Amino acid sequence: MSNYYTRKKKDRWLVSPLMLLTFRLLIALLLLSVSRWMIYVFNMPFFQGLTLLEALKLYLVGLRFDLVVLAYLNIPLILYYCLPFRNANHKALQKTIDIIYILANSIAIMLNVIDILYFRFIGKSVTSELFEFFGNGNVGSGSLAVQIFFDYWYMIVIGLLYVIVLIVVTRWTKLRHGNDQLTSQWYWGQIAGLLVFAFLTIIACRGGLQARPINASTALRYTTPQNAPIILNTPFSIIKGASSSSLQEYHFTDHPSFSPIHYLDTANRCILPDDSIPDNLVLIILDSYGQEMSSYYNPCLQHRFTPFLDSLLNNSLTFDGMANGLRSVESLPALLSGIPSLMDTYFLTSPFRSNDIDGLGTQFKKHGYQTSFFHSGYSNTIDVASFAKRVGFDLYFGRAEYNTTTDREIDSGYVKVPFLQHAIRIFDTAQTPFASVIFTTSSPRRNLYAECFDLPSESQVWSRFEKSVYYTDCALRDFFVQASTKDWYDNTLFVITANHVNAEHYHPKYNNIWGMYKIPVAFFQPKRVTPKKTSEIAQQTDLNVSILSALGMTDTVFSFGRNVFDSLSTPASISYLNHCYHYSDGKYLIQSDGLKTVGVYRIDTDSLLQNNLVGHIQCRDLHDELSERLQEHNNRMIHNLLHVNKEAPNGQTEDTIHY
Repeated sequence: MSNYYTRKKKDRWLVSPLMLLTFRLLIALLLLSVSRWMIYVFNMPFFQGLTLLEALKLYLVGLRFDLVVLAYLNIPLILYYCLPFRNANHKALQKTIDIIYILANSIAIMLNVIDILYFRFIGKSVTSELFEFFGNGNVGSGSLAVQIFFDYWYMIVIGLLYVIVLIVVTRWTKLRHGNDQLTSQWYWGQIAGLLVFAFLTIIACRGGLQARPINASTALRYTTPQNAPIILNTPFSIIKGASSSSLQEYHFTDHPSFSPIHYLDTANRCILPDDSIPDNLVLIILDSYGQEMSSYYNPCLQHRFTPFLDSLLNNSLTFDGMANGLRSVESLPALLSGIPSLMDTYFLTSPFRSNDIDGLGTQFKKHGYQTSFFHSGYSNTIDVASFAKRVGFDLYFGRAEYNTTTDREIDSGYVKVPFLQHAIRIFDTAQTPFASVIFTTSSPRRNLYAECFDLPSESQVWSRFEKSVYYTDCALRDFFVQASTKDWYDNTLFVITANHVNAEHYHPKYNNIWGMYKIPVAFFQPKRVTPKKTSEIAQQTDLNVSILSALGMTDTVFSFGRNVFDSLSTPASISYLNHCYHYSDGKYLIQSDGLKTVGVYRIDTDSLLQNNLVGHIQCRDLHDELSERLQEHNNRMIHNLLHVNKEAPNGQTEDTIHY
C-alpha cells in the first residue's frame, strides 16, 4: 500500500504544472538552438578556418541569446503554468495557451530556418528588412518566394518537422490535475514556482545579471564578426535590430580632419583634360557581379565567364572595387549620393529617409545634362524608382518601354540584350550632353539562356548563376559593339561597376567578410582615360565625386568617398555588417563596434582573414579615421545635413557640424 501511494505521489510530481512548463521550455530551447546551429551546418564554407570544436563552443555561447527569445515568447505560457488558479485546466483556456506556445515558437524557429537561405545569399542574418521586402509592394517578391520554395523545398520540410515536434510535445504536456490536487500545499508550491520562474525570466530577458541587457554587438565579445551569426539567432537579431533603429550621436573629436564636403575637386592624374565639348556619362551597374567572376581580377580561373568584360577592363582604368553594402537598397545611395550604409536599417527605409540629400542626377541637370535611369525590371520597383527619381534621373523601365512580342521578356527584367539595345536608341535621340545610369538585373530563370543564345560547350559544368554571368557579358558585348558606331561614343565616359557581389561564392578569398564586398570599378574612354590596372581600393561612395571631377565639374559635392582622379586622395573603404563596422586602407582591415577595435587583419597577405592581429597591432590611425567618419555620418544623419549647405560661403568650412 505504501508503495502505491509513493508511486502516485511521484506521478503527481512528474505531471505538476511546473514540471510540464519546464519540459515545454526545454524542448522549445532545444529546437530554437538546433535551428540556429543549422546556419553553420548549411553554410560551412563561409566559416572557413573555424574548427568543429570552436563552432560547438560558439553554439553553447549562443544559448544565452536563445534564452532571451525563449523568455520573451513564452511569458504567457509561464504565467499560465505558474499562477495558482483553479480553472487552469479549462479546455478553452488551455487550447489558447497551446496555440500561443506552438505559434510563437514555430515562428521563431522558422525564422532561423529562413535565415539559413538568406545568409547564403547576403552573408548576414535576417533583420526587419525581410518584412520590408515582402511588405513594401515590390513587384516580383511573390515570384521570388515561389522560386525559392521550389529550389529549397527541403528547408520547408525541415521547418515543418520542427513544428510537428512542438505539436507532439504540446499534446504530451497538457494539465490533467483535478480538484483533489488543489490543496494548500499545491497553492504554496505554485506561488513559490511563480517567484522562481519570474526571477529566471527577468534574468533571461536581460541576457544575464550584468548592468545592461545584452544586444547583438555583445556577440563580438566571443568571436569575430564573420562568425557572429553562429551565436545570434534570427528572432534576437530582428528584435534588437528594430529597437536599435535610432542612431547615437558621436563626439569623438572636436577637430576632425575628414569632411564629406568636397570643394573644387579637380582631376590631376589618369585622365586627359578636354574642354572642347562636354562629355556624356554612361554608368553601368551590373547586378550581383563580384570580382570573383572575372578573369581580369582572377587570372587563374578555370573558365572564362566574362571574356568581353575582361577585354574592356584591359583597356580601362581599373581599381580594386569595394561595395559599401550587400543589397541594391544600400548601393544606390552610395553610388548616386555618396552615402554609405552604416546602420542596422537601410537608409531608404530608415527614419532618416526623408532627409535632404544631394544626387548625381541633380548635379548633372545643373550643368544642362539630360538624365536617364534605365532599370531592366518593373516600373514600380519602389526602392529603385523612388530613389533614382529623387536624385535627379528620369526613369526608363523595361515594362514601361516594351510592348512587342520580340521584347516581351523585358517585362520580367531578365533579358538584357534587347533592353541595352533600347538604351542606345534613347541615347541616339537624347539631347547632348546626357548622363545615364543603366542598372541590370540578374535572372533566376532556369532555361532562359538556351532560348537567347548558344552557350559554349564548356558550360555543361557551369551553374545557373555562371551561365547568367556569361549571358550578361554577351549583352555588354553587343551593347558596346553597337554603341561604338554612334557619334556620341567617343565623347562618352563609361563607368562599369556593380551594386553588390554575387551570392554564390566559389573561391575562399571571396567567401569572407572582406572578399564578399569586392566588385569591379572601371573607367573607360579611350581618348581621355589612361588604361591602367591599379591596386588601390575604390569604394562605391567614391564614384559620384570622381565622375564629376573627370567631367570637369568642380562643384561643391557631398560624398563620404574620395576623388580617385586626385593624386592626393587617400584610398579607404567602409561598410557595416553583423553589427560591426569594417574600415580599410587597402593594406589593413579593422573591425570595430563603434567604440573599440575588435579585429585587425593584414589583408594584403591574409586575404582569408585567418590571423586576427588585434592584440599585436593597434592601427590607431585607421581607428581615428573610422571614428571621424562615424561621427560625420551619425551626426549629419540625425541633424539632416547629408547635403551641401548652399548658404555657406564656398560650401566648405562653414558647412560643418564639427564640435
